[in-house]
Amino acid sequence: MEGRVLLIEDHAGNRELLSQQFVTEGFEVSTATTGAEGIKIATRLMPQGISLPDMPGVEVAQRLREINRTKHVFLMMLGDENNRQQRLTGLDIGANDFIDSPFDPELVALRVRNAINRKNLDNLTDPITGLPAGRQVHDELLNLLRHPQGDWALMRFRILKLEPLREVYGLSAGEKLVRSVARILAEAQTHDTIENDFLGYGGNDDFIVITHKARTAALEAEVRARFEREVGAHYSDADRARGGIAFDGQQHPLAALRVRSVTPEDGPFYDIRSLSEAIAG
Repeated sequence: MEGRVLLIEDHAGNRELLSQQFVTEGFEVSTATTGAEGIKIATRLMPQGISLPDMPGVEVAQRLREINRTKHVFLMMLGDENNRQQRLTGLDIGANDFIDSPFDPELVALRVRNAINRKNLDNLTDPITGLPAGRQVHDELLNLLRHPQGDWALMRFRILKLEPLREVYGLSAGEKLVRSVARILAEAQTHDTIENDFLGYGGNDDFIVITHKARTAALEAEVRARFEREVGAHYSDADRARGGIAFDGQQHPLAALRVRSVTPEDGPFYDIRSLSEAIAG
């Protein structure tokens, strides 16, 4: 899979044309016909790229840049080649690219793919989950240190016992489970109006969540419940019935989820290392 793309386009013909091209190029494609619907889908599915129509694409792009969970996403706008002000406004408020209409769908898909690849190579996003990674996670942790008396909570969701799944079912099966947990986390964070949460991938089957400390218990409970309901789907009927997987002469349990969280009251935290050690567990 090349990546996840959200197409926000009210013109049915353009929407179908671009969707088909993205699918042909190997993308997982979601579509929306209005800006409001697109923003809702973006915060839930965490796409790696978003293609927007011209107007009110500017307002949609600005809103996506204001929401913490979508501010890192590659944004491409589609618009009139003769409307210079439209192009300038779109790029000024945070769009990454602008394609003139009428457009070549193959060119659109190629530029989105190249943009996603650049972010992965620059260690800005994780290629498996599409989530912020590397420097972006580092910057969010630094921001917590600047607010030692804030109402934030730092949570770490780690998938355990994933190696036997990878060994028996293959690396792609492990990636599928990791992406599934990313989806569960993203969807769980959209169940209220708080939009300044952060969701990132810390590597080594770890997810980093920054949220309001009052949300931690409910968020953990929902994610755990959904994980328990869905994890069995990644195993065969026989392994699921046994509650484990045979590997290297031993019986290993199904993958599990471990959650750790800290708030400013657990500090003081002087650097990223102290934060990381506090949620290591």
